[in-house]
Amino acid sequence: MSNKQFSDIEIPENIDLIINNGIERADKEIKLKKSNKRKFNITITAASILFFFILGFANPALAAKIPIVGSVFDNIEKNIYFPGNYSEYATAVNETVSNNGISITLSDILCDGEGLYVTYVVESEEPFKYTSWGDGPLTRNQLLTREAYNNVSFSKDELDNSGIAGLEGKFIDDNTFIGMERYYLKSLNTEVPDNFDFQTKLTSVRTKALDDSEKNQTFNGTWAFKVPVKVDKAISKNIDIDYTQAGFYLDSMSITPFRITINSRNPGTTLYFVRVFDDKNNQLKIESSSGFDENKQISYFESMDKDSKSLRIEIYHDILEKGKINYNEDGSTNTDYKKVGQEILLEKTINLE
Repeated sequence: MSNKQFSDIEIPENIDLIINNGIERADKEIKLKKSNKRKFNITITAASILFFFILGFANPALAAKIPIVGSVFDNIEKNIYFPGNYSEYATAVNETVSNNGISITLSDILCDGEGLYVTYVVESEEPFKYTSWGDGPLTRNQLLTREAYNNVSFSKDELDNSGIAGLEGKFIDDNTFIGMERYYLKSLNTEVPDNFDFQTKLTSVRTKALDDSEKNQTFNGTWAFKVPVKVDKAISKNIDIDYTQAGFYLDSMSITPFRITINSRNPGTTLYFVRVFDDKNNQLKIESSSGFDENKQISYFESMDKDSKSLRIEIYHDILEKGKINYNEDGSTNTDYKKVGQEILLEKTINLE
């Protein structure tokens, strides 16, 4: 994660009880992707809605009996923020690099042509210091990482792994974390071949202190991997939409067992948002949304139930009411705005049958 930054985010208080329980103990850290190609970048990460929720944590005694290497997806796929049957499509890699008392195993890898999903087992000779929220053993679900690079053999551009910082997964004991990193291949703006190499070099792993007065626990080193990837495009369903309303466009969408990707355009650089509902009117969780090339946007959502027969897509923006003008000491001003409603700019139902 070259020159990446970590940033705190505010999380709304008016979310249901389960989400609030997770928010009370959130790390609130996201990765911010830098890209020279993008004219503007609007990132609406799942973390801004809910950065962390409580995973069903493993009993340490039982966790020690689980054969982890080569089966990380199988052990975390039901409890991550965007659950799915990743293990059904993953390929075992099981390459290990050890440095400075830390052994990192690249365990499984999966690519559907839209996203690249990679799992790791991180084992430390020294126990990890911050593995719990304080109300039970091994309740944290994130291990922060930094990388010198993340790239693929068919592009010179850095992979986009914005969203949840580091690895999302769980501690299975005080010395071992298993987790997943996801990458967005669409950001490369080029055709994804059937086979390619994935390369990454991790330069640190760390656990974040609960209290700002304490120091984070950081392990520095070098853990580099280069592994082959075979793309399973058969699990991705691509749909051409080509629908326009009020100057806004829905170009296309793709559906995999793990994610829905929607490609849209707007008339200029208008700020807008995309949301998706299934045929039971359940709103799907958004993972991220990024703008590029001045008026194009890619939005990623959780996948719907496999028995869903249709999806409804809405493009909308907030209606703001101008408020107080604030005068600063340097002579500049800034204006407060209050959200008073929403306007739907485009609505389209997509038949999936």
